[in-house]
Amino acid sequence: MSNRPKVQKSRSGSRPSGSGTASSSNPLLKWMIAGVAVLVVVAVGVALLASRDAEQREQSGVPQVSDVSIEGAPLPVFEGEEPDPAMERRAPAFAATSFDGTEVSVLPGDGTAKVIGFFAHWCPHCQRELPRIADWMANNQLPAGVEVIAVSTAVDAGSPNYPPSAWFEEEQWPAVVVRDSADSEIGDAYGLRGFPYTVGIAADGRVVARVAGELNDEAWEFLLEFIAPGSG
Repeated sequence: MSNRPKVQKSRSGSRPSGSGTASSSNPLLKWMIAGVAVLVVVAVGVALLASRDAEQREQSGVPQVSDVSIEGAPLPVFEGEEPDPAMERRAPAFAATSFDGTEVSVLPGDGTAKVIGFFAHWCPHCQRELPRIADWMANNQLPAGVEVIAVSTAVDAGSPNYPPSAWFEEEQWPAVVVRDSADSEIGDAYGLRGFPYTVGIAADGRVVARVAGELNDEAWEFLLEFIAPGSG
């Protein structure tokens, strides 16, 4: 049904003199009709914004950080130097929770190689990399014996793209994602310095790759194959 107001004819059937219709001969009426149309558009826009804000408020009710526990020696801060002093060291184990409260234990050396990606919701490079990796995983299979874990860290409620729980959901992240603590303890344990940050861990728990910055598809695929059991 149209929202445009309709001009009703008089019951007596009389019409104003002249060859034009009432709307074409009355500039005021034209402005009234245009004004109503504008108000309808504005109302729809306001409703959409209100719906989005309500969804964000609901998401922000989910705790965006949580307690974590870490076992093992922390890795050196990643400075990008070669050789990387973290190479061949055993990666620390940690226990954390997902946004729905599910407990997750990450145990390097359990026989499964791991790629751990650290993402900050406010980081523009992370905002480009996360959907790219999510899309890759939605359309490709990981090598046998490899798993991917995302860590949401460096959370700041006053920064853009908050809350991260809504961001991961919107990007349809298909793998495990855990919440770091308010002090970014997991990130610190893995030598995090910049974003995005990716750590490759062999099946026996040894750190075999650390990368700061965005990974394109080719670099991502190379990393997965490099850490896969039996690749060496």
